[in-house]
Amino acid sequence: MLEISNMFIAPANLEKDIDVALEKIGMLCGAGRSYIFLIRENGTIFDNTHEWCAEGVEPEKNNLQNVLCEECPWWMEKLSNDEVIHIPDVSALPPEAAMEKEVLGKQGIKSLIVLPLYVSGMLAGFMGLDNVVNTGNWGKDDVSILRIAVNLMGMGIQRKRAEKAIHVGEEIYRSMFKNAANLILFVDKKGVIVECNSRVEELLGYRQDELIGRPIKNLIFSDCLKKLKEASDEIERRGFSFNKEYRIFRKDGRPVDVNVNSSGLKDENGHQIQTIFIVEDITERKKAEKLIKESESRYSFLFQNNRAVIMLLDPETGNILDANSAACVYYGYPREKMLSLNIADINILPKEQILEGLEQEKSRDINHFYFIHRLSNGVLRDVERYSYPILMDGKKLLFAIVSDITDNRKMQSELMKAKMEAELASKTKSEFLASMSHELRTPLNSIIGFSDMLLTQNFGPLNDKQLRYVSNISMSGNHLLKLINDILDLSKVEAGKMELKVEEFSVSDLISEVKALLTPLASKKDIQILSTVDKELTTIRADRMKFRQILYNLVDNAIKFTPKDGYVIVEARIEEDQAKIVVRDTGVGISEAEAKKVFQPFTQLENSEYGEQKGTGLGLSLVKKFVEMHAGKIWVESEFEEGSKFIFTIPLNPAN
Repeated sequence: MLEISNMFIAPANLEKDIDVALEKIGMLCGAGRSYIFLIRENGTIFDNTHEWCAEGVEPEKNNLQNVLCEECPWWMEKLSNDEVIHIPDVSALPPEAAMEKEVLGKQGIKSLIVLPLYVSGMLAGFMGLDNVVNTGNWGKDDVSILRIAVNLMGMGIQRKRAEKAIHVGEEIYRSMFKNAANLILFVDKKGVIVECNSRVEELLGYRQDELIGRPIKNLIFSDCLKKLKEASDEIERRGFSFNKEYRIFRKDGRPVDVNVNSSGLKDENGHQIQTIFIVEDITERKKAEKLIKESESRYSFLFQNNRAVIMLLDPETGNILDANSAACVYYGYPREKMLSLNIADINILPKEQILEGLEQEKSRDINHFYFIHRLSNGVLRDVERYSYPILMDGKKLLFAIVSDITDNRKMQSELMKAKMEAELASKTKSEFLASMSHELRTPLNSIIGFSDMLLTQNFGPLNDKQLRYVSNISMSGNHLLKLINDILDLSKVEAGKMELKVEEFSVSDLISEVKALLTPLASKKDIQILSTVDKELTTIRADRMKFRQILYNLVDNAIKFTPKDGYVIVEARIEEDQAKIVVRDTGVGISEAEAKKVFQPFTQLENSEYGEQKGTGLGLSLVKKFVEMHAGKIWVESEFEEGSKFIFTIPLNPAN
């Protein structure tokens, strides 16, 4: 048990570790089988996900998939009440367990013991041992071993689910990101730039793809790296860091002075996964500051002609002694009026508080504050103000530079709001689709089932009109069910919640299987389905069900658009390390304009020469998604009125 405990402390390969644990527990307890069943997220179905069998004992895993919880009510009630299911003799089960007795009997089980499995405090399945040879009680040691093992496995599954749940989030509104006035960088936990907007070309001279993948520290002058580390620590503590000034390199080597506001982006568990940097070019401002300090003789020219909003303040009274043209334009006052104002006429803080602050500012080399300033029209704006004490005519004054940050703050707020709304929308969509899966499929299956039963006429004959109506019900129900399934599958793929179940299978056998399924449909139009498989292409490792659906959809599509007495040909061969499958037809072909959008969701061919074809418009879109999940490619080659070729490739032996 110590070895099993160590495996689940930090499972490297959870699936393999569970299999090893089941084998050890089964052998330790002398069981015929040991197994794990997991309940699906909607809580209505459970599957046998892992199984170990002793020598000579037949496995049952493949027979125990998609088991409805409602078929085992006595069993599920016990598990829901956190009870150990101990059955010394299956034949002696009580009448209320009749359904379970039948299921266990078919497996040849004589006795068993089962414990509930919890993940994150919720019932997620169960773990058990059974004996197919003898009846009898399971000992206390067996129960103890199972109790420890099921808790360890529950923790292992919980850990893996938590790891999968961490994600960056939904894409932020690209128009806002692209058109931002400042450079915006997204940097991962390793300090590598993973995204940037187009402003990088103007500010730093890089194309976007040139900057992505570079460590951010490589852009920053070495004497600023300590400040970058301090900002990172501040983000870890507070979640943000404002107004950090750096000197960074352009692509051509020239320096750029920037002011950076940054904040952490966290996942749903509160873990910081990225940092967003909003980078403002302050090169002009820094140049102005340097020039002012270097030469007072150039003060007047720089002061009046600088694009930045600049004022000269008396720290003792708060009076505005001078203001440049940019300040007059920004605040909306003529120069004469501007020079008659007190800073308290602009700053909304009480005058006493303002004067107290000015007194402190003149004793510091540099000052930085955020204020709300009032313009001449009464509009309030968020500003940041830098000030420096300077000596003029023997008196200490404050040289103040004001920048409007209203739009920057609004943009940051909107970016964060957009991210939260996108995450909420994704969660709502997932919950809605989970509900749809059950609520829509269940009544549809009943409608389809009963209509198909009526078509057999086992309950009495139907006249032609009744047969036609019932047939329409069945066809419409199946059409709607396919639409629902396609939409759900497409949504799962796009949300990253659909996984591949890779196995090795025969390509030739699968092609034959699809031909057999679709030959009746082709025969109605006297269409022949032919196939050729390269003798070197024997097997492939892929998700068999998805590969089958890819091929089925392509051949079905080809039949739809091939006229009577035509052909549909499936070719399979090896090209390098890829399996290449071609589905060719003798149909009317696809125009160049239609070929460009044939893989888009809800797209159907519109040209009248195709004929009126019913479909969801999702088949080829799903095909493309499934191919790409296999790290493959798909494309169409066609000329109008000369048939079409749909071609896809997937690796013979995927790396993952």
